[in-house]
Amino acid sequence: MDPHDDSLWRWVLQHYRFDPERNQRRWVVVAAYDNEAEFEAALAAHSRQLRDEIDNRDCDGQEQVGGVLWHPGYHAEQARGRLAGEAARHGVDPRPLLQDGPLPSNVAVFGWDADGQAFSLGGDEPPSLPAD
Repeated sequence: MDPHDDSLWRWVLQHYRFDPERNQRRWVVVAAYDNEAEFEAALAAHSRQLRDEIDNRDCDGQEQVGGVLWHPGYHAEQARGRLAGEAARHGVDPRPLLQDGPLPSNVAVFGWDADGQAFSLGGDEPPSLPAD
């Protein structure tokens, strides 16, 4: 499954390692799964493989594997959150830029408009996993 398909729930397997393209350590997406059981099996397999590589000194001891659950719309929300932050850093009212959907649950924008009326956007509860 495509980890960047923003229309689906997906369990995403990630590997924390050095990325030579960006010349930094970061979480790199390995694969995505549409069900938790497949994800857990892949996570266990990758963890065992990484432990063996670390024990054999084939890779850095700081490397690790992990995973996240991304809900539908996750990437779009993150983009809106970055846009709100950039607007605020430049002193621009972000509200007109955020009309096409929600902000990430960990982002809130608040302030006062030119008429002195308070406003706030975001800061919602994270989405719940749908019932099977």
